Amino acid sequence: MEDPHVSQVCSLLKKREGNPIVLNPFKGSENSISYSYNPLSIRINAQGHSIEAKKIKSVWWRLKPNLISIPETPEEFERSKFIHREWQLTLEPLKYFLKDCFWINRREADALCRNKPFQLNLANREGFKIPDGIISNNSSEVQKKISGFKQVVYKPLSYYIVPPDRILYSSIMTKDEVEHKSPNIEQAPCIFQEYIEKDFELRITIVGNKVFSVKIKSQQNNITKFDWRKDQINVDYEVFELPKGIQQKLLNLHQKFEMFFGAYDFIVDPKGEYYFLEVNPAGQWLWLEEILNLSISESIAEALIDNTKN
Repeated sequence: MEDPHVSQVCSLLKKREGNPIVLNPFKGSENSISYSYNPLSIRINAQGHSIEAKKIKSVWWRLKPNLISIPETPEEFERSKFIHREWQLTLEPLKYFLKDCFWINRREADALCRNKPFQLNLANREGFKIPDGIISNNSSEVQKKISGFKQVVYKPLSYYIVPPDRILYSSIMTKDEVEHKSPNIEQAPCIFQEYIEKDFELRITIVGNKVFSVKIKSQQNNITKFDWRKDQINVDYEVFELPKGIQQKLLNLHQKFEMFFGAYDFIVDPKGEYYFLEVNPAGQWLWLEEILNLSISESIAEALIDNTKN
């Protein structure tokens, strides 16, 4: 499956006379990477182009899960996992061999930022409110923590996607449901937070020091009241001007994450308080760009090509 975000940025790079090469490990027959030694040489072949890694100046790592099909047999499932591991172990060392390149984002920062406990702690330390909650697989501790909550929100720490359309979203649970699901909770840690009443939500995309803030009017649609991603096409959006203090605090947090790109999700409650929910180091933006005429793709392309000149 082609990522339209990658296609859009590549199109803009070509208009700027850039020379983007997209290495897609899910199309191994059309894309390859080769390490040879004595001396070390790393060669990438993709879309009919071939390049030595030492000539690369900018790297945009946007590797997403392959959602094309479900393995039909246990053997095919293990084969799929094996292929994924082999590619991962081949591509990850590029962070060392291309350490002098410009990266969106550097792998070490990306990996750490995907860690929800780390995200929440750093955002809180930098002065943002976060929903009260607990991350645990200890069902007794979970039930003790949520006992004073009016409503309880369950969130996964990662993602659970089964093609073509089964996605595990955040969900509201009753305290009785949490107790009933104790055996499941004990299988793996979960995030449980107090539900925050919303006036509206924000998706804030940061590219370098450029901030693109969008107001999501999620409370106007019953389907999106709890999670706007469940029907993100049929919800109203508008460009939103962040208060200067909030924007500066967010830029400071972005710098502490050591990321160049990040897609931040916030709740603004009826009292005007801002609550940090999470940041996605590879979040989507294209549908917002098209609706609101934002220049997020242009900013990414600009950063990639400008840093090839250094």
